[in-house]
Amino acid sequence: MGCSQMMFGKRVRYGITYKTNQRSFDVYRRKFMHNLKVCVDNDEMEGAFGVSMISLNIFLVAKDNWIKIFDSNNF
Repeated sequence: MGCSQMMFGKRVRYGITYKTNQRSFDVYRRKFMHNLKVCVDNDEMEGAFGVSMISLNIFLVAKDNWIKIFDSNNF
């Protein structure tokens, strides 16, 4: 993947990879139960803010003038 850091969510369904001093990061999700990852979104997200809303099973990513909503159940 060419990344220096990987972070995974609580249930290991979603992961984020990034490099030090890179302007963006990639969001991955589990496609099958074989632990291979698929890129979901590779937009530039430098300075973005993320919030997990467990009661709604979603997570939000906000940056400047846009908000992206990702569904945690059937992404």
